[in-house]
Amino acid sequence: MNLLKRLFSAGEGPSAGQIKRALKQVTQIHGDPATRVGAMERLAGWKTPEAAAALLRRFTVLVPQASMDHEEKQYTVRLLVEIGWPAVEPILSYLETEAEVTWPVRALREILPRDEFVAALRKVLECLSSAYSRWPEAKAVMIAHLPEDAWEEVGETVRKMLHDDDDDVCIAAADYLVRSGGDEVREHLIQVMLEAAARPRVRGRILDHFCEKEWQVKGYRKRVEEIIEEPYYLTAKGTVKRRSVS
Repeated sequence: MNLLKRLFSAGEGPSAGQIKRALKQVTQIHGDPATRVGAMERLAGWKTPEAAAALLRRFTVLVPQASMDHEEKQYTVRLLVEIGWPAVEPILSYLETEAEVTWPVRALREILPRDEFVAALRKVLECLSSAYSRWPEAKAVMIAHLPEDAWEEVGETVRKMLHDDDDDVCIAAADYLVRSGGDEVREHLIQVMLEAAARPRVRGRILDHFCEKEWQVKGYRKRVEEIIEEPYYLTAKGTVKRRSVS
């Protein structure tokens, strides 16, 4: 390649080969950490969606030294934020397919304005709610990262998650609804509790929420009496209580 051609191609971004080499170094869990961090910084410096997608792979590996792994993942979040908008679509694609989503969600929250962040997470959760997911725990993490004041925007989406086959997802949805919704979520939670005969963790978490909120089971007393077990009980007014276990 002559000098003139090199000058005109300098702004075209990294080649596929360059990204592939950097990706290999970013996901190499042994060897000199400086090599791994250097590759992360190279990818961030290119500021392209392809480079961001490769940088995101750092979240898929765990280096032996836990403290170093944590620091590098924090740094990866910072680098993604520096990339900015070109990193958004790669992050969203990652959230739909990978298990470890805590760090990418943090990066997305810093890149996007609040309303766009909420809309993006809602869209991902809607997608995951209607399809098989290899990593149901990722849905629970994303629900936990939804702002409490986003009820009007995401309430319906989170309600769907109450019927997820995974207990952790169902519990995360119940936690968010209780934390962010009003009394209108009471009946939804009662229905899930009544249907959770084979899911003691889900049933117990919902009963705990009823205790905390001092909600009554009005309209469902007879059915709740049939399924409620110690240490929980109903008062004369239909309020759920929990006995102290000595």
